[in-house]
Amino acid sequence: METPDRPWADPALLTGLTAQWRLQWRGRGVYRVNLGTGWLSIGLEGDDRPRLVLLNRPGAQLLFSHRGLLPDPVHRALDPVRGSPLPPLLDGACLDNAGFFPDDKVAALRFRLADGKKLYLLHQLFGAKGNTALLDEKATLLWSRHRPPHSLLAAVPPGGVWTGLPDAQAEAQVSGTALAHLTERLTQDLERTLRGHLDRHLKSADRLVDNLTRDLDSAEQGDLYRRRAEALAANLHTLRQGLDTVDLADLRDGHPLTIALDPALPPAANMEAWFRKARKADKGRDIIRDRLDTARVRRDDLAKALDDLEAAGPDLAGLLDWRDAHPDLTAARVRTRPGRSADAPARPFRRYLIDGVWEVWVGRNNKENDQLTHRASHLRDIWLHAQGVAGSHVILRTAGKPESVPKAVLHKAAALAALHSKARHSSLVPVIHTERRYVRKPRKAGPGLAVCLQEKNVFVEPGVAPGVTTA
Repeated sequence: METPDRPWADPALLTGLTAQWRLQWRGRGVYRVNLGTGWLSIGLEGDDRPRLVLLNRPGAQLLFSHRGLLPDPVHRALDPVRGSPLPPLLDGACLDNAGFFPDDKVAALRFRLADGKKLYLLHQLFGAKGNTALLDEKATLLWSRHRPPHSLLAAVPPGGVWTGLPDAQAEAQVSGTALAHLTERLTQDLERTLRGHLDRHLKSADRLVDNLTRDLDSAEQGDLYRRRAEALAANLHTLRQGLDTVDLADLRDGHPLTIALDPALPPAANMEAWFRKARKADKGRDIIRDRLDTARVRRDDLAKALDDLEAAGPDLAGLLDWRDAHPDLTAARVRTRPGRSADAPARPFRRYLIDGVWEVWVGRNNKENDQLTHRASHLRDIWLHAQGVAGSHVILRTAGKPESVPKAVLHKAAALAALHSKARHSSLVPVIHTERRYVRKPRKAGPGLAVCLQEKNVFVEPGVAPGVTTA
């Protein structure tokens, strides 16, 4: 072991183990074990309530002692984990001894059970992640924070490890230094995490405002689109296929109109395309305006939350108060599969249920799109896909009776097709639908490609409509 002038301020090896532990705490029973992400606390019996705190956090590989409760901000920041197998393993144990090995890389705590058996809690003081492991007398691994543990945590400490505990610093001084270092690390970690959550929300809000602004600009052109369609309708007999543009007079005021055309389509189809754009713009204008107003308010709220976060840091208590005041911005996203046990095999396709009756299957990638459309679905099922953009193939199951599907159910299925497409951030999305028997896969086409021989379309708002649940 090192001499008493050892640099205890080194945060990588900071420790509160002193010779007084052996004199005052040896033989004390364990009355409580708490642990969470990267930390472990062992409370010992006695009026002074000594507590051993073991840290495995980036930049804070520590083991120190503390009397009484940890400071409130630190306690709030160290979220506990429930249901760990470690506390029962130390139930009824007494602290028997403590020490370091080898070259102060590992701290060792030895516990004695009521039947005389010994347990060894080994705490790694090096590496970015660190680790803590519990062994029995035969070096059997009973618990560890990370598996597999380093080889230094896989062997019972040698006898000499228990005799050279350093006595260079007062316990209170070491504990205070360790707590200061821990508080600094927790503050930095929490601030980085909260900023990451908020930045993602702000970027998402900015994208939504930008998309809705473009959609509203397009929707405001609805009257112009209708004028172009009317001009084409009045002059169909003079037009021919293959034109890129055509100059016609506005039927309402006589002003000239330059109208873009698709040369691959006949004049009547170009006219209908302009009428469709006009109908979409008219239908979506008010909806888009309302959604844009809501999105702007949301973005302003997030900007205010960012200002509050700037004012809160760097202070651990202030950051924790900000986190508690904004649970919608800091909640972790949890991916779940409802209705499926942990050991159940994964089912193909994403699945929804509409109004508790109508089942919808959604492909999650090109391979599943092919399987869903050309193998799993029935010929009389309804096939849906967002028009003109990449997206999932969607099948609305009909039990062979597509004519029995209510219009509202079809619209809810179309909303799911829009949601699982590249147009998910648009206000209104055209979705094509047809019976599965009219969908074909071109020869030598790659996975996920399909063409429709017949199709209809509806305009829907992307999302999970009321009455739609995951299945």
